[in-house]
Amino acid sequence: MFSVRPSNGSFLFLWLTEVFIGIKLELSSLKFGDYLMKIAWVKKLFRILYLAPIVLVVSLLVTTLFIYFVVVVDIYANTEKLSDVNPSINAYCEKIALNPKFTKGPVVFRVDNGTLFSRLDLFISGKSLSGYSPFFIFPHHRTIILSKELLKMDKTILTYMIAHELGHIQGGLKHFGSSRKMENYANDFATEIVKTKP
Repeated sequence: MFSVRPSNGSFLFLWLTEVFIGIKLELSSLKFGDYLMKIAWVKKLFRILYLAPIVLVVSLLVTTLFIYFVVVVDIYANTEKLSDVNPSINAYCEKIALNPKFTKGPVVFRVDNGTLFSRLDLFISGKSLSGYSPFFIFPHHRTIILSKELLKMDKTILTYMIAHELGHIQGGLKHFGSSRKMENYANDFATEIVKTKP
């Protein structure tokens, strides 16, 4: 039988061809692997971009609820009812709140024993807070908190202060905005209350 044996040159050529094809396949598989890695990285990036706003919103909500809870508890913990401290002044304040121009219902008067609001205001402004109304915080939306110093002042000052805080409660969240606008509304309301005071 007749057979053709490949020469050394052609054998070398075939061997080199196989090696070259093998290297090419390895390189192509590496490129495909890189491509898969890039797809995985892009998916991870999109997942992070998708989850980041959700995590941010949840974090803000949790932080807001925590601060809200702290403020509510702080008012209960660091104040006491004016009716327990000084019943006669409490009756006087309640009489002012009965003015027909004030339509938000009964008001609770409390004495400040060092709430966060008063401490923060003292730290920022350097002045002691005479009184405030946390009208934007349920269940204290109809509460007026007065300093002990205010209770010792002349009743004219006390009356105006009570009327001013009633103005904040009367205005409520619809007047919640810039500090100047809120204060102007409360001042105008206080003037009306004092004018019509029995």
